[in-house]
Amino acid sequence: MRRQRYTSDLTRQQFKRLEPLLPTGKAGGRPRTVDLYEVMCAIMYVLQNGCAWRNLPHDFPAWETVYGYFRRFQYDGTWEAVNRFLVRRTRRKAKRDPEPSAGSIDSQTVRCAPQAGIRGVDAGKKTNGRKRHLVVDALGLLLVVYVTGGGVQDRVAAPILLGILAKRHPRLKHIWADGGYLGEVVTWAEKVLGWVVEIVHRISGQRGFVVRPRRWVVERSLAWLTRCRRLTRDFEGRPETTEAWCYLASIRLMLRRLDPAA
Repeated sequence: MRRQRYTSDLTRQQFKRLEPLLPTGKAGGRPRTVDLYEVMCAIMYVLQNGCAWRNLPHDFPAWETVYGYFRRFQYDGTWEAVNRFLVRRTRRKAKRDPEPSAGSIDSQTVRCAPQAGIRGVDAGKKTNGRKRHLVVDALGLLLVVYVTGGGVQDRVAAPILLGILAKRHPRLKHIWADGGYLGEVVTWAEKVLGWVVEIVHRISGQRGFVVRPRRWVVERSLAWLTRCRRLTRDFEGRPETTEAWCYLASIRLMLRRLDPAA
């Protein structure tokens, strides 16, 4: 019997674009019997609705099966690789060079659920949780994400984040950042990577949120992430799992841009 459709489901056209990017069955193993489309829709259901794996509706494949695929694709780097491929396709559709030359860096601190693992206190925001450090391109597409405890300062995590970014996107040369990255990060990026880190300063006397040139792009991307209930808090035991969910949120966004639902 055909199951009811959920708002989180991928369309068949979106899955047709995604399927060739997913690993095939294990060599020498049993033939795959589960419908990978249903597995992906179940993962997107968890992402959008934020439910526990065990609470997946019964018209999806068994939660153990869905969770197993999610973990397998996390550990082998599939989610990050799919995200990188779709960034190129989305940029090409927007008539941009497939590889970005500039991006924006920022972080977002969210509270942890009681069962979540490593965490820390972000003194600036007075939040005990985890911090998502990320870089997006000029369109706001996620390029790389690095999750730490909330107590890790932006300028400490930036060299690690930018080092990963340099390996994955060698065309990048310019990064926009806020005042939290002022100082050693600017010097390090110039000497080690040959990049320009441009600080977009706050307006004198500014109170509250004010849209700043270039900075608004990454702020919007952070808001996009928290549209997914799984990312409104951090429910994960390991930071790497949160990174996987961030890439999945980005993949979902780009699939909808490339193949909008009718």
